[in-house]
Amino acid sequence: MVIPSQDWGHHEFVLGLVGYRGDWRGATTIWQAYRLNDPLIAFTTIRHPGSLGNNFSLLHLNDSRIRVLAVKKAEESDEIVIRMVELDGPAARDVHVEFATPITGAREVNAQEQAVGSAEVRDGALVTSFAPYQPRTFALRLGPPRAPLELPHSQPVELNYDLAVASNDDTKTEGGGMDGNGNAIPAEMLPVQIDYGSVKFQLAAAKTGVPNALIAKDQTLALPSGRYNRVYLLAASAARDQKAVFRVGDRPTELNIQSWTGWIGQWDTRIWKNEPERDWAISANHAVWPPPDVQEKEARAPSPRFPEDHVGLKPGFVKPATLAWYCSHHHTTNGLNEPYQYSYLFAYSIDIPLGSRTLTLPDNHKIRILALSVAEDDPSLSAATPLYDTLNRSAP
Repeated sequence: MVIPSQDWGHHEFVLGLVGYRGDWRGATTIWQAYRLNDPLIAFTTIRHPGSLGNNFSLLHLNDSRIRVLAVKKAEESDEIVIRMVELDGPAARDVHVEFATPITGAREVNAQEQAVGSAEVRDGALVTSFAPYQPRTFALRLGPPRAPLELPHSQPVELNYDLAVASNDDTKTEGGGMDGNGNAIPAEMLPVQIDYGSVKFQLAAAKTGVPNALIAKDQTLALPSGRYNRVYLLAASAARDQKAVFRVGDRPTELNIQSWTGWIGQWDTRIWKNEPERDWAISANHAVWPPPDVQEKEARAPSPRFPEDHVGLKPGFVKPATLAWYCSHHHTTNGLNEPYQYSYLFAYSIDIPLGSRTLTLPDNHKIRILALSVAEDDPSLSAATPLYDTLNRSAP
């Protein structure tokens, strides 16, 4: 079906013009385009000691006609994989690739990280060449860093759980569940540990009827003693997003605890008159998607006509909380799978003021906390500009 309204909705366009004399390569046109499409992202942090000086370069190339496509850890070793390409046509000779620490070993691999051949290392740098437009990939071993960093240390906080928010397959839930009506997180999908960066969340074992979440009821929780400067929560709301105030010591922090299900982002959605009802059934843990009677109804229904049947647009949105865990479905009261009705858990962090050793939860019975950890963390870091398109809306 062709819908002539495919370009309706929210759109943003950015155009750039660059002038040059002679060949377009001389104006670094490609780099100008990359700078426009992928601008540098600035981050802010607090003032803190550092041993690397006022500037620091993770990676340096001596030829601007070589673009780095990717830098990553190798899949099956402790090497660093770098993939590069020649950008604009001429062959590139004697290309030097340097990291912040000397390269001690190198080999060429393909895009699947399978061995291709040897590579030259000279004075701590990878030295190679490129044919016109040639991509090349190398696996590198680096020497010890100039300034070793310790990984943040985290410790779980023991919670007195009072609500079972998970259920097993084919197991009926009487009340309770994540939403208080029996709808629950699939117990078979929920792990006992979730790694959120360097912070570890320790969860209770999930099982029908076994409490594994704490309802926020104005409790004051004791935090472990130690050099911990941040507390992390693994949480979600039983209903709509809930704004609530948490207190560490005497310092209040407002958090928006997002819903455990629904959509966390959508583009603009067209709304049509007389759209067929999509009442998809569940049978024996398998979706009949859609069931035969709905298939027949949709086959008979006329296609929407534009503009007569076009009612409007439901605006797109992106919800900003950091997703720590998700599952492709949730369980009904009878323990059946609701496909594409997602389950989410979100991670939130709050700074711990010096000397504070308590966390007071809000009095909001819709907030469920599944795990709590404290961490001796690095100085906080936040993006000065959005890391993704926010659509200027953070709520449906």
